[in-house]
Amino acid sequence: MVLGGGSIYISLEVLIAVGCCLGNVLVIWAVWKSGALNKPTFCLIVSLAVADFLVGAVAIPLAVIVDIHVKIPFYACLFISCVLIVPLQASVLTLLAIAVDRFLRVRIPFR
Repeated sequence: MVLGGGSIYISLEVLIAVGCCLGNVLVIWAVWKSGALNKPTFCLIVSLAVADFLVGAVAIPLAVIVDIHVKIPFYACLFISCVLIVPLQASVLTLLAIAVDRFLRVRIPFR
């Protein structure tokens, strides 16, 4: 089923997923231990770490399943593709929220 470069692709995807999950668990742990969750910026950073953790734990494995052309029914493939999009969009929208937060902190510093 997987030929030549496919095994290299899967190995790299697994390596990226494991690194993504471990790195984001460290971020969540560091913010939790520092007690900074009462500040909005750190809440957004933890939210981004959770979204990126879901990308590594859910989206990347599902992307590998879709990419190696596993025989699955059409609606299952459609469902997997939709589930793939959700954590990616959550990550991007959290980055947008952090950018807006930082912009407002610089633009209106003393309110």
